Amino acid sequence: MPHLGDHRTDPALVGSPLSLDQVRAGLAHHEAAHAVVAASLAVPCTRVRVMRVTRADGTGWTGATSYDDAPVSAYGLALIAAAGEHGELHHLAAAGLLSPATARTACSDHDRDTAISAARSLGFTIVLDGPAPADHDRGATWTEVSEEARDLVAELWPAVTAVAEALLANPDFTLTGDEVSDILAGHLH
Repeated sequence: MPHLGDHRTDPALVGSPLSLDQVRAGLAHHEAAHAVVAASLAVPCTRVRVMRVTRADGTGWTGATSYDDAPVSAYGLALIAAAGEHGELHHLAAAGLLSPATARTACSDHDRDTAISAARSLGFTIVLDGPAPADHDRGATWTEVSEEARDLVAELWPAVTAVAEALLANPDFTLTGDEVSDILAGHLH
Protein backbone atom coordinates (compact mmCIF):
# COMPACT_ATOMS: atom_id res chain seq x y z
CA MET A 1 0.00 0.00 0.00
CA PRO A 2 1.42 3.39 -0.96
CA HIS A 3 2.38 5.95 1.64
CA LEU A 4 0.86 9.43 1.61
CA GLY A 5 4.15 10.69 0.19
CA ASP A 6 3.07 9.10 -3.12
CA HIS A 7 0.03 11.40 -3.20
CA ARG A 8 -0.77 15.10 -2.94
CA THR A 9 -1.40 16.02 0.69
CA ASP A 10 -4.47 18.13 1.38
CA PRO A 11 -3.11 21.63 0.60
CA ALA A 12 -4.77 23.15 3.67
CA LEU A 13 -2.70 20.86 5.89
CA VAL A 14 0.70 21.82 4.49
CA GLY A 15 0.34 25.51 3.63
CA SER A 16 0.35 24.81 -0.11
CA PRO A 17 0.12 27.77 -2.47
CA LEU A 18 -2.55 25.77 -4.34
CA SER A 19 -6.19 25.40 -3.34
CA LEU A 20 -7.81 21.98 -3.23
CA ASP A 21 -9.54 22.68 -6.56
CA GLN A 22 -6.18 23.63 -8.09
CA VAL A 23 -4.61 20.42 -6.77
CA ARG A 24 -7.42 18.37 -8.31
CA ALA A 25 -7.09 20.25 -11.60
CA GLY A 26 -3.35 19.56 -11.67
CA LEU A 27 -3.94 15.88 -10.99
CA ALA A 28 -6.65 15.73 -13.67
CA HIS A 29 -4.19 17.11 -16.24
CA HIS A 30 -1.50 14.74 -14.96
CA GLU A 31 -3.73 11.68 -15.44
CA ALA A 32 -5.17 12.99 -18.70
CA ALA A 33 -1.64 13.36 -20.10
CA HIS A 34 -0.90 9.71 -19.25
CA ALA A 35 -4.11 8.62 -21.00
CA VAL A 36 -3.68 10.82 -24.08
CA VAL A 37 -0.03 9.97 -24.70
CA ALA A 38 -0.89 6.29 -24.22
CA ALA A 39 -3.72 6.58 -26.77
CA SER A 40 -1.35 8.29 -29.22
CA LEU A 41 0.84 5.17 -28.91
CA ALA A 42 -2.19 2.87 -29.49
CA VAL A 43 -2.44 1.90 -25.81
CA PRO A 44 -6.06 2.51 -24.78
CA CYS A 45 -6.89 3.23 -21.17
CA THR A 46 -9.65 1.47 -19.25
CA ARG A 47 -10.14 4.09 -16.55
CA VAL A 48 -8.81 7.49 -15.49
CA ARG A 49 -9.50 8.87 -12.04
CA VAL A 50 -8.56 11.42 -9.43
CA MET A 51 -9.37 10.32 -5.89
CA ARG A 52 -9.09 11.17 -2.26
CA VAL A 53 -6.97 8.76 -0.25
CA THR A 54 -6.81 8.31 3.49
CA ARG A 55 -3.94 6.53 5.15
CA ALA A 56 -2.74 6.27 8.72
CA ASP A 57 -0.44 9.22 8.05
CA GLY A 58 -3.15 11.52 6.69
CA THR A 59 -5.45 12.37 3.82
CA GLY A 60 -4.46 13.42 0.35
CA TRP A 61 -5.29 13.21 -3.33
CA THR A 62 -3.88 11.07 -6.10
CA GLY A 63 -4.77 9.82 -9.53
CA ALA A 64 -4.62 6.57 -11.43
CA THR A 65 -4.84 5.59 -15.06
CA SER A 66 -5.38 1.95 -16.04
CA TYR A 67 -4.60 0.51 -19.46
CA ASP A 68 -5.63 -2.35 -21.71
CA ASP A 69 -2.95 -4.88 -22.45
CA ALA A 70 -1.48 -3.62 -25.69
CA PRO A 71 1.92 -4.08 -27.25
CA VAL A 72 4.13 -1.11 -26.48
CA SER A 73 7.87 -0.68 -26.36
CA ALA A 74 9.76 -0.04 -23.14
CA TYR A 75 10.48 3.46 -24.47
CA GLY A 76 6.76 3.94 -25.10
CA LEU A 77 5.98 2.89 -21.53
CA ALA A 78 8.49 5.44 -20.29
CA LEU A 79 6.92 8.19 -22.45
CA ILE A 80 3.50 7.39 -20.98
CA ALA A 81 4.92 7.54 -17.46
CA ALA A 82 6.76 10.82 -18.07
CA ALA A 83 3.74 12.48 -19.66
CA GLY A 84 1.87 12.90 -16.37
CA GLU A 85 4.33 15.29 -14.80
CA HIS A 86 4.48 17.34 -17.99
CA GLY A 87 0.69 17.49 -18.21
CA GLU A 88 0.57 18.89 -14.70
CA LEU A 89 3.40 21.37 -15.33
CA HIS A 90 1.82 22.53 -18.60
CA HIS A 91 -1.49 23.06 -16.79
CA LEU A 92 0.17 25.04 -14.00
CA ALA A 93 1.90 27.26 -16.56
CA ALA A 94 -1.28 27.77 -18.60
CA ALA A 95 -3.21 28.67 -15.43
CA GLY A 96 -0.54 31.17 -14.33
CA LEU A 97 0.27 29.04 -11.29
CA LEU A 98 3.73 27.75 -12.15
CA SER A 99 6.38 28.63 -9.56
CA PRO A 100 9.24 26.69 -8.00
CA ALA A 101 6.91 25.67 -5.15
CA THR A 102 4.09 24.47 -7.41
CA ALA A 103 6.52 22.76 -9.79
CA ARG A 104 7.72 20.64 -6.86
CA THR A 105 4.14 19.46 -6.28
CA ALA A 106 4.05 18.14 -9.86
CA CYS A 107 7.24 16.09 -9.44
CA SER A 108 6.50 12.45 -10.20
CA ASP A 109 9.47 10.41 -9.10
CA HIS A 110 7.16 7.42 -8.59
CA ASP A 111 6.20 7.50 -12.30
CA ARG A 112 9.86 7.81 -13.30
CA ASP A 113 10.94 4.98 -11.00
CA THR A 114 8.12 2.73 -12.23
CA ALA A 115 9.10 3.43 -15.84
CA ILE A 116 12.77 2.67 -15.20
CA SER A 117 11.90 -0.59 -13.46
CA ALA A 118 9.44 -1.68 -16.16
CA ALA A 119 11.92 -0.83 -18.91
CA ARG A 120 14.64 -2.80 -17.12
CA SER A 121 12.37 -5.86 -16.98
CA LEU A 122 12.01 -5.57 -20.77
CA GLY A 123 15.78 -5.35 -21.33
CA PHE A 124 15.82 -1.58 -21.89
CA THR A 125 18.03 0.68 -19.78
CA ILE A 126 16.98 4.17 -18.74
CA VAL A 127 19.74 6.05 -16.94
CA LEU A 128 19.22 9.03 -14.66
CA ASP A 129 22.79 10.31 -14.72
CA GLY A 130 25.51 9.77 -17.24
CA PRO A 131 25.48 8.92 -20.90
CA ALA A 132 22.77 6.91 -22.62
CA PRO A 133 23.58 3.39 -23.73
CA ALA A 134 25.41 3.44 -27.07
CA ASP A 135 22.66 1.38 -28.74
CA HIS A 136 19.46 3.47 -28.87
CA ASP A 137 17.42 0.28 -29.18
CA ARG A 138 18.72 -0.81 -25.76
CA GLY A 139 18.39 2.37 -23.72
CA ALA A 140 18.02 6.10 -23.24
CA THR A 141 18.49 8.76 -20.60
CA TRP A 142 15.54 9.88 -18.50
CA THR A 143 16.21 13.39 -19.81
CA GLU A 144 15.63 12.18 -23.40
CA VAL A 145 12.41 10.42 -22.38
CA SER A 146 11.19 13.40 -20.37
CA GLU A 147 11.90 15.93 -23.12
CA GLU A 148 10.08 13.85 -25.73
CA ALA A 149 7.13 13.38 -23.35
CA ARG A 150 7.05 17.15 -22.74
CA ASP A 151 6.92 17.75 -26.50
CA LEU A 152 4.16 15.15 -26.96
CA VAL A 153 2.07 16.70 -24.19
CA ALA A 154 2.45 20.13 -25.80
CA GLU A 155 1.49 18.74 -29.21
CA LEU A 156 -1.51 16.89 -27.75
CA TRP A 157 -2.51 19.66 -25.32
CA PRO A 158 -6.05 20.19 -26.69
CA ALA A 159 -6.78 16.48 -26.15
CA VAL A 160 -5.18 16.51 -22.69
CA THR A 161 -7.29 19.51 -21.72
CA ALA A 162 -10.49 17.92 -23.06
CA VAL A 163 -9.94 14.74 -21.02
CA ALA A 164 -8.97 16.71 -17.89
CA GLU A 165 -12.04 18.96 -18.16
CA ALA A 166 -14.32 15.92 -18.54
CA LEU A 167 -12.65 14.28 -15.58
CA LEU A 168 -13.18 17.35 -13.40
CA ALA A 169 -16.81 17.68 -14.56
CA ASN A 170 -17.62 14.13 -13.45
CA PRO A 171 -18.85 14.12 -9.83
CA ASP A 172 -16.65 11.15 -8.91
CA PHE A 173 -13.65 12.41 -10.95
CA THR A 174 -13.63 9.18 -12.98
CA LEU A 175 -13.84 8.41 -16.70
CA THR A 176 -14.12 5.00 -18.32
CA GLY A 177 -11.86 4.04 -21.17
CA ASP A 178 -14.83 4.34 -23.55
CA GLU A 179 -15.51 7.88 -22.35
CA VAL A 180 -11.86 8.80 -22.90
CA SER A 181 -11.94 7.20 -26.37
CA ASP A 182 -15.05 9.20 -27.28
CA ILE A 183 -13.35 12.43 -26.18
CA LEU A 184 -10.17 11.59 -28.07
CA ALA A 185 -12.01 10.67 -31.28
CA GLY A 186 -12.24 14.36 -32.08
CA HIS A 187 -8.59 15.03 -31.24
CA LEU A 188 -6.41 12.11 -32.32
CA HIS A 189 -6.30 10.94 -35.92
